[in-house]
Amino acid sequence: MPELISKYKIFLASPSDLSEERESIDQVVEELNLTFGSQNNIILELQKWETNSAPAIGSEGLQSIINNDIPEYDLFIGLLWMKFGTPTKEYGSGTEEEFNIAHQKFIKDNNSVQILFYFKNSAPQSLTEINPEQLTKIRDFKSSLGEKNVLYWEFNLKDELERLLRIHIPKRIQNLKAIPNLPTKIEEVNTDIIIVEEEDFGIIDYQEFIEESFSISTHALIRISEATNWIGDEMNKKTSEIDVLIAKNRNQPISFKVQRNIFERTANVMNDFANRIEPEIPIYINNFEKGIDSFSKLITIYINDFENKKEEIIEAGDSLDNLLIQIEFALNNMHLFLNTIDGLPKMSKELNSARKNVVNILSEFLKKLETSITIGKEVHKNIIY
Repeated sequence: MPELISKYKIFLASPSDLSEERESIDQVVEELNLTFGSQNNIILELQKWETNSAPAIGSEGLQSIINNDIPEYDLFIGLLWMKFGTPTKEYGSGTEEEFNIAHQKFIKDNNSVQILFYFKNSAPQSLTEINPEQLTKIRDFKSSLGEKNVLYWEFNLKDELERLLRIHIPKRIQNLKAIPNLPTKIEEVNTDIIIVEEEDFGIIDYQEFIEESFSISTHALIRISEATNWIGDEMNKKTSEIDVLIAKNRNQPISFKVQRNIFERTANVMNDFANRIEPEIPIYINNFEKGIDSFSKLITIYINDFENKKEEIIEAGDSLDNLLIQIEFALNNMHLFLNTIDGLPKMSKELNSARKNVVNILSEFLKKLETSITIGKEVHKNIIY
């Protein structure tokens, strides 16, 4: 039977160095149409120059073609990484011009458009990709957003951006939906012919996903903490061993042979630690992300389908708070331990190699923890009590 569906257009702006992220946003929008959209009689349409602009000649430059081909949208998403982009007639890049058009619309009418902006922080694969002039322009643009009271987010990996968008896009569309008399395009859609291939999970399903995923993730975090306590004890033993040798040697220098033996055994301990925690990191982050996705969808069902679930929503928010507190505690402890390991003196090649190995793995783990906290807090901010 035909239904009236509200269509919201999303314009994506970014330079060419974020092509992978641009492609992934297509998948995010498709997923949101199946979940958030179908529950709210909404269709999200992603507009990009690759798909919504056609070859032409622009009297005022190439950017004017894109501006004319994509004149209207409800949500603007901007991305920047290493490239600021090609200058246009009036602005430092096409992305800057596109943002300023959206921002001017917002200034004229706060209800006309919503704006989301993201900066990628990860390092490029090669130093040759770094252009100091481009980075300076990006830094200046970033500062200008603050001056314009535009809140932006940062991410390291494509998956992190996807999860942020799954949270932010529905929030911004809900803001637009709440505006009375907003001139949104209404389309008649025959829902009898819509085929949704994604399984239609409910409250019980998501509660089970959350319990299982967070349990696995928490146990991985516990195993990492236990390994960290173990290496701390082992490092203390090695320090005590050196103190005993110095005392026995009446404060005389210890032979290089004895020193090397101690440092080799210390290196072995550090490599054992790295081998213990490395496989736990993907177990932790993959299950945390699965749990947080299920959590977000559960809250959406509570809000959209039930009017008397305030108590359950509050309880869910409190449980997420407690989980984030645990993760932040682990993050602080890991930072301290990383600084200790990174500060070890370069005494032997074996020890130096082991130190580098541990530092690299711990640094990667800390990024995962920070990502967890960022995503968790974004989900929590969107819980309506």
